[in-house]
Amino acid sequence: MTTRQQMIAKRRKQQRTNNLIFAAGGLLVLIAIVLLFSNKSGAQQAVEPVEVGKPLADFSLPDINGETVKLSDYAGKVVLINAWATWCPPCIAEMPDLHAYYQEHQDEGFVILAINGGESPSTAAAFASQKGLTFPVLVDPTTSFLTSLGISSYPTSILVGADGVVKAVHLGMFTPQALEDEVTPYLQD
Repeated sequence: MTTRQQMIAKRRKQQRTNNLIFAAGGLLVLIAIVLLFSNKSGAQQAVEPVEVGKPLADFSLPDINGETVKLSDYAGKVVLINAWATWCPPCIAEMPDLHAYYQEHQDEGFVILAINGGESPSTAAAFASQKGLTFPVLVDPTTSFLTSLGISSYPTSILVGADGVVKAVHLGMFTPQALEDEVTPYLQD
């Protein structure tokens, strides 16, 4: 190989290196932008892990229609926050019982905020429509909010009393009897 050919080969190698560096830098910028906007789209505040006997800090999340819903919108009501996903068989199995309980007790100041974790709003909306859910269905596509509450498995439910204090954390599927035993006493306060 001549000196000229070596110089051309060296320039081409340097150009490829520069292109790779430029592409990597662009990718990092794109990732930073996505992370920035994904954190803002949930309109989430920093929330501490849930602790029974302590108030739950106000938070806001988008619902399946893109509207912002806040916990404080339900001040004075008993709120069951249910963390779920469509890929979770116990979540799917408990949904009809949760909905029936909600329908029976909503006039007593009871509401369910069903927070779908890790899925798109369209996936959660399709499930809610298929099941005929009438309580608010919120979305946490990155699961960052649910994780900040200390939720690491689905389904998990947090019962917040009318006074804003966490009354119970229920791990696993709710049965009709468990709803009666764990939630109904707070509706009679």
